[in-house]
Amino acid sequence: MSQSFQLVEEKLRESAFFLDRFRDPDPLGVEARFYFSAFVSAARSVTFVLQKTMRGVSDFDEWYLSAQKRFKTDPLARYFKDLRDEVVHKGPNPLNDVTVEHLDEVLRSQLCGYPQAHTITMPDLTSASSTVLADAVRVSENYLKSLVTVVYECYSRFRCFVDPRWYFTPGHFAAMGKTFEDALSECGVPSSWATYAPDNNVRWRILRRQQQWACRWGLNVSRTGRCFPAWRRCIT
Repeated sequence: MSQSFQLVEEKLRESAFFLDRFRDPDPLGVEARFYFSAFVSAARSVTFVLQKTMRGVSDFDEWYLSAQKRFKTDPLARYFKDLRDEVVHKGPNPLNDVTVEHLDEVLRSQLCGYPQAHTITMPDLTSASSTVLADAVRVSENYLKSLVTVVYECYSRFRCFVDPRWYFTPGHFAAMGKTFEDALSECGVPSSWATYAPDNNVRWRILRRQQQWACRWGLNVSRTGRCFPAWRRCIT
């Protein structure tokens, strides 16, 4: 790998941070718009960082092609991709900008006393010629959920490469045709140290404890419904 998988998790956490921030401010204020713009950019970069991190890992390119196909057929993923390009390269921010065709809907909601929510105008998935006024927070949560799912699947599929707790095991090194001495060399430790190391699994356990864990923080993204057992944190 060209860099630590922890950077992928950090980018997910950055996206979740901005999502949490823009859900709270007054819809009439400007702070939410700033946080939403930051969320869109951070979330879009998750897959970029994932590809960079996994470069050179056997079978990743083939696996990622299937993930890309899912994104290309996911209307929400396509919307956020186009939205990021619009926000970054042209500037307009659609959060809480109500278009003419949805003014009546907003006014009726206000007259009925419904609480104000952050909104965005999105293409109608059932009609290419019309748009819908969507809850921006809910839509963003669903998009982040899809990103978390892809990262989780990548971690599960390639955990022996991205997490030292799975990489530095006797079974994985045996599968690669390598020995404990090879593991020591990869860690920058003289292979001769194996002579003084404890026997069996104890030596591997000691070696793993010296490594920086790839995914050690856990991720708290509301309503993702995905559990990362190796990250010791349940996403609920």
